[in-house]
Amino acid sequence: MRNTFVIFLLILILMSACSKEKEFVPETYYHYSGEMISLINQHGNEYAEKDGILYTLMLLKFRPQEPGFEKFLEQYSQHPGKEGHVVLTKRTKIYEQDNDSSKTTIPISTLMAAVKPVFSEDYPDIEMWVAPFKANPYDVEAIEVILKR
Repeated sequence: MRNTFVIFLLILILMSACSKEKEFVPETYYHYSGEMISLINQHGNEYAEKDGILYTLMLLKFRPQEPGFEKFLEQYSQHPGKEGHVVLTKRTKIYEQDNDSSKTTIPISTLMAAVKPVFSEDYPDIEMWVAPFKANPYDVEAIEVILKR
């Protein structure tokens, strides 16, 4: 009887130790599109590297309006246009999508090669899934970037 009680007590202790896991907090992603103006490599930039930013993608026609993007919008409040930016991190997945809607994973170099000269007015179309950037509320993190062809 005493052995059963000790085993039962050990099982309770093990179960309570395992129940101290962090609670899963879902993250909301928002779908946006825009036109890619430039892609800036942030390697060597101490400020960007501190937050885990690898690249900054500059866009036309990008102004997220959902809650969580207030600080981001605040920095563009003096700019009447629709310019904006997203940051690419190690979480960002990059794809190319053809007319048949199939997505293919591409390297960052392919996205970089798609950048057009400034004022060409023929900027590549991009679709993105984004979220507020937890490391810095003035940035928007791209979770998925899709280069439209």
